[in-house]
Amino acid sequence: MSEYKPLNKYQLASYGAPAMPLSMMGLPLAVFLTPVYADSQGFGLSLAFVGLVLALSRVFDGLTDPLIGFYSDRIRSRWGRRKPFLLIGLPIYMAGVWLLWVPPIEFTEISLLGFTMSSGYPYLLAVLLVMYVGATIKDVPYSAWGAELAQGYSDRTLIMSWKEAFSVSGLLVAAMVPVVIVFWGYTKPTDSVYFLSIILVIIMPIMVFNLLAVVPEYPVKESTTPHMPIRETFRIVWRNEPYRKLIVIFLFSTIGSAMTNALSFFFVKHVLLAGDLYGFYLAPYFISQIVAIPLWFKLSGKIGKHRATMVAIFWYAFWSCFIPLIAIAPQVWFESYHLIDLLSFLPDGWLVRLDAHFEGIPTGKFAFFIGVMCLKGSAIGALSALPYAMAADVIDLDSAQTGKRQGGVYFSIWTMTRKLAYALGLVVGTTGATIVGFNSLADPINAPNTLMALFWLACLYSIVPALFKFVAIPLLWSYPLTEDKLREIQQEISQKPELA
Repeated sequence: MSEYKPLNKYQLASYGAPAMPLSMMGLPLAVFLTPVYADSQGFGLSLAFVGLVLALSRVFDGLTDPLIGFYSDRIRSRWGRRKPFLLIGLPIYMAGVWLLWVPPIEFTEISLLGFTMSSGYPYLLAVLLVMYVGATIKDVPYSAWGAELAQGYSDRTLIMSWKEAFSVSGLLVAAMVPVVIVFWGYTKPTDSVYFLSIILVIIMPIMVFNLLAVVPEYPVKESTTPHMPIRETFRIVWRNEPYRKLIVIFLFSTIGSAMTNALSFFFVKHVLLAGDLYGFYLAPYFISQIVAIPLWFKLSGKIGKHRATMVAIFWYAFWSCFIPLIAIAPQVWFESYHLIDLLSFLPDGWLVRLDAHFEGIPTGKFAFFIGVMCLKGSAIGALSALPYAMAADVIDLDSAQTGKRQGGVYFSIWTMTRKLAYALGLVVGTTGATIVGFNSLADPINAPNTLMALFWLACLYSIVPALFKFVAIPLLWSYPLTEDKLREIQQEISQKPELA
């Protein structure tokens, strides 16, 4: 693109900023949805069936991605080809989010297709479909737009790092809200998602409109050959070897992430016996991600994105191994880690209130668990930002071969893979927990699950997801698209007048 100019810091921030409200709601979707709908303090639905509903909605969501990506590559308007989709998808998404967390109806028993069930199941499926349609319409063009804002190997990593920093910042806000509202007596997941929904509908339109006004969408230059049919387009995309490897890597990694997210609240509540303190775990966990992002960025500049991703996987897996050990260890081992002692720097009034709130909760093991999770969580930023930056690189390889700018198709397949893999991970995690005998509606104090069920829950939460991520290691070891190779490809593109 001859019109390409490096973005200034405000433009970089403006592009990354909408990722903040997206991840603010991404966290509740990942870790609060199953507690809100399948916990005794929420709507009390079955964990296995809630997992199935979530999986079905994710499958539908994934199948719509290629269509949006295909048409966002081909549409032409006075406002560009990406911006109109963000405007259309924004209100649909916000309506779906509000209906999901603040249902306007009470769930009752109904008869549907000859079965008697709670009305919560079809309601949950319907509002998830609305929300995911809105998310797809805006998210796929948004990601493709980011890939088209830079050409350099490191510049793309920088853009994705800004986006990831805002994304993690949004996760941090989402994690801090449950902590803050505890001081006002709000401890349930339903309370957290209510306040987060209010924040979302206020700040998301502001950030999206600022993005549309400030960040350029450069005119597209392609070869004059006619556009290919959608089937041929996807066939050519699949022949892109580096991209194919990334898809496989991301698929297995996302399965593991979905399992961890779906089971995290239940692990804290039933294994650590600290469900009311769940918000205190999320905040430091995501702070560790923010702190680590610049370090991973520097490492990727020295050894390459694919090698840095390998290091992050090993770091993630190493600390995951400690989680089941913490689960089976006696509480007495952690007496010196009581949370009230670790928070002694807070004002006395807060400490008195927290001490009363923590009464009867074994906070020592929980506090030690937070430390391990911070070390483990420091790898998450790398496992998110670096593969996205690598995906942006492979689009240049396609452009050199086809003469087209098809970022929308590439990122639509990327997000489709993520959503389908997430659906599979939800089913594996929630169904696996049910198979090993875990009951999400059990009272963790007076009628707890068996020790064996809790141990297997800990493994499904930590060890099994780490094993899924290890699938990426041999693919990353032989990953062919290095910085030098990308430079050759971009030089080839620059020699084609219709693309340069």
